[in-house]
Amino acid sequence: MGVKLSMEVAIFGAGNGASALACDLSLRGHNVRLWENPAFSANIEYLLANGRMVTSTGAVSGKAQLSCVTTNAEEALDGAEVIFVIMPSFGQESAFNYMVPHIKAGQAVFIMPGNFGSISLYSKLKANGNAGGVLIGEADTIPYAARLLTDKTCNVFGVKGSMAMSAIPSSDISTLRERLQKVLPLRLTTLPSVMAVGLANTNMIIHCPTMIMNAGRIEGGERFSFYTDGMTSSVCKVMEKMDEERLAVAAAFGYKLVTEFEDALSNYDLDGSRYSCLHDIFSTHPVYSKMGKDSPQSVTHRYLTEDVPYLLVPLAELGDIAGIPTPTVDSIIKLAGIVNDTDFMCSGRGIKSMGIEAPSVSGITKMLKGE
Repeated sequence: MGVKLSMEVAIFGAGNGASALACDLSLRGHNVRLWENPAFSANIEYLLANGRMVTSTGAVSGKAQLSCVTTNAEEALDGAEVIFVIMPSFGQESAFNYMVPHIKAGQAVFIMPGNFGSISLYSKLKANGNAGGVLIGEADTIPYAARLLTDKTCNVFGVKGSMAMSAIPSSDISTLRERLQKVLPLRLTTLPSVMAVGLANTNMIIHCPTMIMNAGRIEGGERFSFYTDGMTSSVCKVMEKMDEERLAVAAAFGYKLVTEFEDALSNYDLDGSRYSCLHDIFSTHPVYSKMGKDSPQSVTHRYLTEDVPYLLVPLAELGDIAGIPTPTVDSIIKLAGIVNDTDFMCSGRGIKSMGIEAPSVSGITKMLKGE
């Protein structure tokens, strides 16, 4: 038999990252179906109107036709070998509810970034009785730095060199990674559990303090480069302190994770000899500096309303369970809640909402292994 060059791929989501992925994988010869939540069907009207054609420029350049564009989850999932969920975390639970009845043994579901979402999906599938034979996992980020332009062309500023991933249960890591590497255009490194992957997502370290410490500029209507201008020396000092707390919590669960500094270098294969601290990286970053004045225009932006409840809140709760103090993280959660009139500790993706029933280090470890 010849080598199978193309795969049946379903992508759940239609935003920046999903559009970049859909175009890239289609250009690489895979058959791609794209699903959008029925509540946001307007997001795919342009695709339906132009013959399902997607266009991208920059690091991924070309035009390709998707095999299916739909709001019907069953249609999108039927026959899909790999299913990517690539959307803001606040949309994941609704997407999972559409997906769960139609997922079958032999399929692989991969969430980018997961933000602990794979644990929630695993719990839902187990409750529905169809978790057996399904590969489930998540990544700590997405493969692309990309933006949808006003004409719906996707401008891809860069493609990451690597991405961390894992599976639940953890015994499926190698099998899932092998399947994904046939599709994804970057190197996948493995972590011992999806909990480790959630803790490895450094969006919470770079986005949240930058939003809080630039709140005056944002609410004043100033547009600035979020990364190169917003991440000043003082902002980066707060990032580094938050990162120390993140790494300490991870260590309490037995995970040795890379620092944000190391992660920022590896994502785009930067030369580490040129940088000495986070501020050095972000003030001159060869990819982020291309994005122009891209700062959020409101403190309700997902850099707070997603990364705080779906990353910082689980981090803080895991710190409490392990007896590791997280004062800097706690302060950012509190300030983000105040400016958004929201108690993120109550509304976020906490331990119970993930379906974790044994809130202890040992209990969580056993659940991640499928025990």
